[in-house]
Amino acid sequence: MRSKVILLITGCFLFSYSGFSQTLGKKIKDVKLKGVAQVSVDRLGNFFVIARNGSIKKFDAQGKEVASLKHGHPTLLEPWFHPIIFLYNQKNQSIYSYGRHFENERITPLDPAWAIEPQLVCPTNDNKIWIYDGSDASLKKVNPLTQEVINEFSIDTIQLKSKPRFTHLREYQSMLFLLDPTTGIFIFNNIGKLVNHVNVSGLLHFNFFGEELYYLHDHKIIFYDLYSEEKRSIAVEGDFQFVLVTDERILLIHQKKGSLFEFNPQPNEK
Repeated sequence: MRSKVILLITGCFLFSYSGFSQTLGKKIKDVKLKGVAQVSVDRLGNFFVIARNGSIKKFDAQGKEVASLKHGHPTLLEPWFHPIIFLYNQKNQSIYSYGRHFENERITPLDPAWAIEPQLVCPTNDNKIWIYDGSDASLKKVNPLTQEVINEFSIDTIQLKSKPRFTHLREYQSMLFLLDPTTGIFIFNNIGKLVNHVNVSGLLHFNFFGEELYYLHDHKIIFYDLYSEEKRSIAVEGDFQFVLVTDERILLIHQKKGSLFEFNPQPNEK
């Protein structure tokens, strides 16, 4: 039986900034890009850049292009669960999976019974999927093998000044993260309770580094510890729009190029 939990946005907490700053490491190289729409990174430190024309390029830790794919305007790319590259295309409401070099394509159409408007779909740690249904602002966890909707809850958006336009969905460490560029990142636990809200406007992307959430804002890479709630930052120069972080590299991205830097992670100071 499906369960439905109605959530009040007004009950969320806001992240506070009380961290310390690091400096950007030595620059390694620039990578030519063209019209960047999305970015991502996998567990092995490979970077993925999606152009506005839908083409996808995969770069290794040295900034060398190692694979590419012409897909046609993918909605969401998730390469975190190595070696499978997960891709969702809202236009044809289908999930695509690939090997590490975009080989062995497998296509799984979404069952219309799962969602009326499946705007975003992401994979889970237990080989299921989460679907954000724009028709009723609900999140649904589905087992594609059994065709079963395991969990479902709705998001109450009435208290927001404008209707959210969610652009990214991610499961990480048993939590769900939804990005609205206007109002920030909403964080839910796996039973649908809103546990926090990154109230920052203008975000295009977020990702994770260990137990930290990170994003680029106001010429800083902000790292937020999901458990201790401590923050740290790295100042950056230039009008970068995206950032990707691994345990050895930081890739800062403009529309026309990516700048690759060395990264020496430091623990949060107490």
